[in-house]
Amino acid sequence: MSQIPEYGVLRKMAEEKLGKALNGVCSIRRVHGYDEDILNIIRVIDHRKFREELQYNGNEIEERMRKTGYQCFLVYLDDEPIAFEYGYDVSEGVYFSDSQATLIEGKGVGTTQFALEILYLYQKGYTCVRLSTEEKDEMERALRSFWEHMGFVKLREDGGNVDMELVLSPEAALRQYRKYIMPRN
Repeated sequence: MSQIPEYGVLRKMAEEKLGKALNGVCSIRRVHGYDEDILNIIRVIDHRKFREELQYNGNEIEERMRKTGYQCFLVYLDDEPIAFEYGYDVSEGVYFSDSQATLIEGKGVGTTQFALEILYLYQKGYTCVRLSTEEKDEMERALRSFWEHMGFVKLREDGGNVDMELVLSPEAALRQYRKYIMPRN
């Protein structure tokens, strides 16, 4: 869609937006394939943000890093990692967003990072993004509602677990850009 800039420009916009929101210098890095340093960053954030039964161990993270289409988006504030999101291909044109966490909540880090990833996937020709979440987390935050707000729809629900999908249409991509990345005047 011609109204949406290329990924490099989108990344710079996202970095500037987060830098202003967080009062610092933000950078966003996209990594694909196995990288032990990235695995360690993910483990540290994962273990700080998730309750034990939701944490991945190093072998589980490595297994995901070796999957086809694996990529990880990392957000840094003043050169310190503060957030990650990673996923991989599950079939032709279908990306599964496996895990996302941010150490700083309520400042737009997660939504900006995820919107950037969605736009990257859209520009690369993916047709949809899927994820699995809980209805509510241990702090009673409405996770399903959060993802619905981002444009995801429920595919199926089982015992509090919810599988969701966002079809990557031109309209959905433009919405992500305008709502979460585009600079406000």
